[in-house]
Amino acid sequence: MIRKKNGFITFICSLVPGAGEMYLGFMKEGLSIMCLAYAMFVAGVWMDASWLMCSISILWFYSLFNVHNKVCLPDEEFYLLEDDYLFRLERILPEEKLNGKQTKIFGWLLVLFGIGTIWRSSIRNLLAVLRTYVSHDFAEVVGNYLYNLPQFVVAAVLIVSGIRLILKKKSEFSADTDAAEQTETADGEKKNGIF
Repeated sequence: MIRKKNGFITFICSLVPGAGEMYLGFMKEGLSIMCLAYAMFVAGVWMDASWLMCSISILWFYSLFNVHNKVCLPDEEFYLLEDDYLFRLERILPEEKLNGKQTKIFGWLLVLFGIGTIWRSSIRNLLAVLRTYVSHDFAEVVGNYLYNLPQFVVAAVLIVSGIRLILKKKSEFSADTDAAEQTETADGEKKNGIF
């Protein structure tokens, strides 16, 4: 049961993303925040993405203020709060069978996760071979590119996705403008007695 709690332990728990919510009895919400923070940390370390590591601070502030706002609520409002996950799995993966596009996306995510899991160890082995049979300098150059390749791939995907969204929005705007112009033309012709 969710009970309103005050004091030092609430403050200490609120310093860890998700722990404060869990201490107050909001287990689903706290688990969501904690898992998201852990996933962001792991992904940031895996991709060597400092921007992702820095974005954990946003989640930390959200969790901190969320806990303190809940504690400061009047008792009537606090007891009306419901515990729920931040992200609902049925919205991401519907209960009915996945369609072809969703299956393909999920499959590619699994492939990328598998490649990412063995990426660094494979590069170390390749560089050891290059140092032995080619040259140390060549191995360093190749290593620099290969270690940074995941960042280049993620950046390229983000850029291409952004461009596609911009072009899609622009084409939707053009279609809406054309439809509005056709409607205005038709209305003008009706007023002039052509129809």
